[in-house]
Amino acid sequence: MRHRGRNGAEEMSLHRRDNVSGRASSTQRKKQFHSVWHRLLASLCSFILFIIVISIPNAEDDQTIMSTRGGLNNDNGPPSFVTVVLPSVVNSEKRPLRLESIAKTWGPASHAVYVVHSSNEFPEGAPIEDGQSHDATFPQVCLVPEAIKFDDGVPRLEYVIRTIGNVIDPDFAFFVNDHTFVLPNHLHQFLKLLDSSKDLYVGHALKGGKETAFNSGASGYVLSRTTMRRLIAEWDKPDSKCSGANVSKWLQGNPGLLTAKCFQEVMGIQLIDTRDKADGSHKFHAYGLVRTTTGNVDKWYLNKHEHLDSIFGEDERYHHMPQNGASCCSKDT
Repeated sequence: MRHRGRNGAEEMSLHRRDNVSGRASSTQRKKQFHSVWHRLLASLCSFILFIIVISIPNAEDDQTIMSTRGGLNNDNGPPSFVTVVLPSVVNSEKRPLRLESIAKTWGPASHAVYVVHSSNEFPEGAPIEDGQSHDATFPQVCLVPEAIKFDDGVPRLEYVIRTIGNVIDPDFAFFVNDHTFVLPNHLHQFLKLLDSSKDLYVGHALKGGKETAFNSGASGYVLSRTTMRRLIAEWDKPDSKCSGANVSKWLQGNPGLLTAKCFQEVMGIQLIDTRDKADGSHKFHAYGLVRTTTGNVDKWYLNKHEHLDSIFGEDERYHHMPQNGASCCSKDT
């Protein structure tokens, strides 16, 4: 009898534990559901917020952008410009798909020029080397010589800047990679306020503790005609510190840093704080929509904002750090 009683008690105890476990599991599932729902809701809100921030249209600007889609003729018109789309090292096998997407969205109005190692990457594009860029439609392509391989970042950038400067000779060139999304009317508005006869190297500035400050390649940076011409002339000097042949192996693998170092230490061209003067929000962004608005960015990226006081002066409000939510992005982003 006692033996049966113990078994009965044990069974009742197990039954209670199963009920408690079941309730706990159900509660956990509800919490997980709510967590997923909250994340989705946050992403949706971030998207709506971003659209509100950037969707204040200017009919005159939109008409101007549309009228320049066929070429770069800027007689008595807006400044001529191209958007140079460099290869990204991330998911390079999907690059043709990204180029197709750009061609269907912002590429034509931004005068996109795809930097390619093979014409098969975007066979529809007319080569700028043919000299017809001012009259042809965009996107076009800049075909890199076979001697320059995919990992030869410094020689490729030099070839591209030389070709853009000598063949197209635009007022400005906006250098991005194929993960960047460009808002053509905002880019046009930004360039209208600039002078191509002056040196210019602008974007989203970053700086490590002891390294040279530079503009993020992911968010893109703008060079003026004058700066490109001066840079090409500097490269032509046999002992130039701007040439990849005369620098360390590390700098040879970092074309953006090498160029930034050349601008500041050799050519005397300094970075500019491009944030919105009204509220300190950024116009150039290195991350996508959701990560930018929610602040879910990498630690190294935040760290490279901590030393910007040394070049731009003290920012008592934000200390040059990116902000979240509505404060993340300028209406002119």
